[in-house]
Amino acid sequence: MPDTSADITYTLENLTDWSRSGPSLAVIGNPVRHSISPQMHNAAIAKLAEKDERFSNWKYFRFEIPAELLIESLPIFREKGFLGLNLTVPHKEIAVPATAEIDPLAKTIGAVNTLQKTENGWKGFNTDGYGLAQGIKISLSKEIAHSDFVLLGAGGAARAAAIQAIHYGCATLTIVNRNQERLGKLVNELRPLAEKSGVELRSLSPQSIDELHSDCLLVNATSLGLKPDDPTPIPESKIPENAYCFDMIYNPPTTKLMEIVRLKGGTTANGLGMLVHQGAKALSIWTGQDAPSEIMQEAAEAALAKH
Repeated sequence: MPDTSADITYTLENLTDWSRSGPSLAVIGNPVRHSISPQMHNAAIAKLAEKDERFSNWKYFRFEIPAELLIESLPIFREKGFLGLNLTVPHKEIAVPATAEIDPLAKTIGAVNTLQKTENGWKGFNTDGYGLAQGIKISLSKEIAHSDFVLLGAGGAARAAAIQAIHYGCATLTIVNRNQERLGKLVNELRPLAEKSGVELRSLSPQSIDELHSDCLLVNATSLGLKPDDPTPIPESKIPENAYCFDMIYNPPTTKLMEIVRLKGGTTANGLGMLVHQGAKALSIWTGQDAPSEIMQEAAEAALAKH
């Protein structure tokens, strides 16, 4: 049994030898070594333990497990005393068939990022959309409701964001993506939900964007911006004036898209708030307590500063 340190990235081999006595939580991904979730969650758990000693022996860890080994690892996590798990790329969709029960919103999204141990197996949730909504509300002082929501991307993160935008009652939802086949598939899947909610839905390629509303809510769910030489997800000339931009990327803390939006008089925020609040929601599910999101934000910022 290796030393159970939250600073170590563990593997399936370590899991099979796991013998920790206290309740455990973990984030699983591949890769996952960059994850700051352990620092964020352990700070919150320590805060909860100050008022409730039940949480004094709880601890959150990090496991790097390949996609092809995820399904066989999930029962082992239950056997080894893990009460909850967070899932990152590429595990969110893979885990769905392995859940004994799934929250309705997660079922609609088709992906889970949070698993809770139950008597019958794992119950799946998706807290990404909640994290996005809270991140936008707190970081941008902007509500999704009644907004002109412009979503960049059509992958898994974009799907969760789109469903949450419809759920929160955006006025219009415009999805922009380079791959038209993927875009068309996502829009076709979303159309019944949008029509039922009275949300105007449209799809565009980056080059075919017409004039966007000056106060639109521009959300980047693509990976463009992770590298310094990445282009903006849409042409710079198409970025509207005075937009509210939420970029799901949080490292680097400022992307080229955010820089251009600011130059055009807009307001920007990176995705750290989304990470914090999706994590806070997950911790609330596991503990039954309100998670101290301010403590999680501080811990996340401190962890990023060390990277």
